[in-house]
Amino acid sequence: MRATTTPAHPIRPLGPMRLGSMVASTAVAALALSMVPGSAMAQPSAVDVRLKVADQPAVEVVTAPRSWPGELLEAHGVPVDGNDLVDVVRDGREVSGKNKRVRAGDTVKLTEVDKVRKTKRLRVRRGTVEVFTTKLKPGHRKVVREGRPGVRKVVKLKTLHNGEQVRSRVVKRTLVRDPSPRRVLVGRKPYAVQGADGLNWGALANCESGGNPNAVNPAGYYGLYQFDLGTWRSVGGSGLPTSASAGEQTYRAKLLYKQRGRSPWPNCGRLL
Repeated sequence: MRATTTPAHPIRPLGPMRLGSMVASTAVAALALSMVPGSAMAQPSAVDVRLKVADQPAVEVVTAPRSWPGELLEAHGVPVDGNDLVDVVRDGREVSGKNKRVRAGDTVKLTEVDKVRKTKRLRVRRGTVEVFTTKLKPGHRKVVREGRPGVRKVVKLKTLHNGEQVRSRVVKRTLVRDPSPRRVLVGRKPYAVQGADGLNWGALANCESGGNPNAVNPAGYYGLYQFDLGTWRSVGGSGLPTSASAGEQTYRAKLLYKQRGRSPWPNCGRLL
């Protein structure tokens, strides 16, 4: 609730009932018109405007002509902070700039604006990492680590107009605890390629890369069998060969042998 003080000018409701705290004689004096000697037109010393504060009923007040709406609110004991919105409505349209000085018949609207921060802690999914192995029967699964979810703190800024939410946006996200993924072993068939399993793949790997599955040649060859990327992808590989296990590299090399024989390894292929 806003604190109010006794208005400097009389306030009267739009309906037939008058506010009991107002003094009738003051209202009559404020509405009196002063005549400028020698002028054919009456110059008003006060004008009627409507004052609508937040969700309270509108009231009619009197004020000096061409006063600013902020002055009017202050004169009637209505505090306005830096977030609140003050609008002047004239003939059904909002006005701004110099036109915002109040005239007779205007409505001055004060919208109370509150900004509220809300903080929540949200669960971050742990996820699952599958590791394929030949130590389990094909298709069998074994959980070796349950893992745990992470925690993220989210701060939202909510904007309220007269107590009603009109906007909400996230202003800060902080990962309080990293998630730890669930680790699952998945059984698969051993890498086998008919017609290539009996060859000396260890000798070929030693010749090509010194038996190092992470070997990289500056010319653009990778892994145990020094695949280039185009050849690696032609046998179903993805990413870099050095990112695959030694078993997968050997499996892809066997597939390549089935397609092209020893030709991909002109120097070391003789060792197969």
